[in-house]
Parts: sequence; C-alpha cells; structure tokens
Amino acid sequence: MMFDLKSVLIPGMNFAIERMLDESDTAAHYGSSKLGHLIASPVYVGIMIDSAVKTVEDRLPEGLVSVGRSMTFTHDAPTSLGMNLRMTATLKDIVGDRLYFDITAYDDCGEIGHGTHERVVVHKEALFKRANQRLLHTTTP
Repeated sequence: MMFDLKSVLIPGMNFAIERMLDESDTAAHYGSSKLGHLIASPVYVGIMIDSAVKTVEDRLPEGLVSVGRSMTFTHDAPTSLGMNLRMTATLKDIVGDRLYFDITAYDDCGEIGHGTHERVVVHKEALFKRANQRLLHTTTP
C-alpha cells in the first residue's frame, strides 16, 4: 500500500461501545441453553471487533477498509442479561498496513476481560476481486 496510515490514524485513538445486553445476546439464543442468560461468546467477540473497526473506519480514505487478521481474548467474569456492557478498543500501534488494538471489556461490576486484535488495511476493490477469484477457483469434493 502506498498510503501512509500514520497520516490519518494516531496510536491512542479509541472507541467505546456501550449497550445493555438483551435476549438476542445470550448463550441460550445461540443454542447453549445450559448457559442461559449469560452473554454468548460470539456476541462478546463481535462487540470487541466492532469497537476496533469503529476506532478507525471513518478516518480511512475512500476505497480503503480494514479487515481482521488475528485476535486473542479472555473472558474472565460472567455477564448476565440486563447488565450494561462497555467495550473500548484502543489503537496501540501502526506498522505498515497493520493496525494493532488493545480491547477491554467491562460490565456493571467491573472488568470482565480483554483482548488484542490485528487488522490489515486493504483496498476494498482489490479485496473483493481476490475473493471473487477464489470463488471461481473452488472445487467441490
């Protein structure tokens, strides 16, 4: 990529998502009836990713997007239906086309976990072209 991301993004930028958990966020909604009213892992991770995306998406030039490359996370305390959730992603570093985030998660009682997330900035058009090429070359067993 020829564009210098450091001209529009600054380490330390952050974005927080706050929301009350509802029934659609629960493990039971995702098929884990034994965990009932607790937050489902896909929701937990999805909100983490969304907070990272929203940290940078409005600052990227037209035609550039960020895509997820890797993620690690912990989920150290249970969060229940009806609790408020807050996820904050902070851009920690920019190396070439790579963005590195630290993410923290809190509920009404305190910190419930944290994670790291790596995203790569790419040209949207090239990404879709590559995806279409891969689709054309798939073979069915």
